[in-house]
Formats: sequence, structure tokens, C-alpha cells
Amino acid sequence: MTPAARLATLLVATPALAALFGCAAVRPAAMALPAELAAAVAEPVAGIGSGRSGSFVLGGGQGRFERGRDRLDLFEAVSFDRARTRYTWVGADGRRSQAACLGRQTTASVGVAVAQPRPFTFECEWSGALPARMTVSAPSWIPGSRAERSGRFSSEGVELELRSVHRVQGSPLELEAPIGYVVSHAGRPVGAIELNGNAPRLWRPAPTSPLHEPVTLAALALALLWDPAGDS
Repeated sequence: MTPAARLATLLVATPALAALFGCAAVRPAAMALPAELAAAVAEPVAGIGSGRSGSFVLGGGQGRFERGRDRLDLFEAVSFDRARTRYTWVGADGRRSQAACLGRQTTASVGVAVAQPRPFTFECEWSGALPARMTVSAPSWIPGSRAERSGRFSSEGVELELRSVHRVQGSPLELEAPIGYVVSHAGRPVGAIELNGNAPRLWRPAPTSPLHEPVTLAALALALLWDPAGDS
């Protein structure tokens, strides 16, 4: 999902301001967090923006990225989506990692009927300081339903679970496209990445935790992904 699509889709009126100023007063929606992370402080991933390439800063680390998304339509009946991402990350400790990711999805339509012969998948590999693999996929998809994603990040004995979030704070309604992701370890939430707004926001374990680097690498890949769900 591109930042422009997120911002256009996920603006939510603040009740108090709406009462004073009407519908013109809006703020970016905030992702609903699990209780384990609600009191933690988020870090902005500054600099990603909406471009195909650039640099970003997170805490004391920095990175560079290249990304793109292409769609091939055949006779207005079948669409093939491809989303590619590459980034290099140098943490505050000087450790360097490189990521290469590919997202794929195939959509078919006959009249008003829409189906996905190949639901969305997103696969990443890391080399460098922390070799790792990640796979995120859509377990199922029905038109008009949530574009759910779930997956796993694996590296050197560390296993993380990833789950898309569709709820926003202060609203009973759920969004179709993910507003972010929660990262869990052994069933316990340890991190999260919020995709809405001008800069993604990351909740992650302390630098002394063995989960700090894995959560960071997985979250950055999700923050840089142009997800076709953002077209909804």
C-alpha cells in the first residue's frame, strides 16, 4: 500500500474536534495495539515517504531502499501484481543487513465475480549480519472482506509470528487493508509497525534484547511494502 493510499483511506475524525469544527478536522487513524505494547513508546521510521527509492532513519540506525510495484492485466480478466523491495540497514551498533523481497498476487474477474487464484504472498531474504527469511501471506480472501495477512520470520533459532491489524483506536469498525502489523514471539506480542500517517511508527524490544534486531528487520520490510490491498 502506498502512503498516499493509506492517508486517503485511513483519516478518522476526532470526536471532540469534529464537534467544534465539523468534518474538516481530521487526524490520521491510530492502530489498535495489544495491551502488552499499549504503554510502550513508538519510534518513527523517518524518510520513507512515497518514493521508489531513498533513505530512512530509525533511532540510531539508517538505511537505503529501492522498491516498485507492477501490474499486468490480460484482457481485463486476469491481473498479475508484483511488488519488489530491496533495502540495506545499518543499525546503531554498525551491523549491516541487506533484504530482498518479492510480493505476488493474481486476481481474476468474470463479470461482477472476483477471485484470487493466487492470494497475496510476500517473501523476504536477508543476508549480512543476520541471515533470515520471512513469508507473509493472505490465508483467504473474499471481495469486501479484510485483506488479512499472517506469516513468520525465522533467523538463527529466533521465530517470530506476524499478523496484520485492521482495527483503529476509538472505532468499532475494521479496515479492509492492514493499518499495521503485530509481531509476536512464542505467542506474546513483542513489537508492532503502524503503516498510517507521514512516517511508519515502530514498537520494538530494547536494544539489549535478542529480539531487537529481528523485529526491526521484519518491520522495515513491511513498512516498505507497496501492498495491493491499498488499492481497495
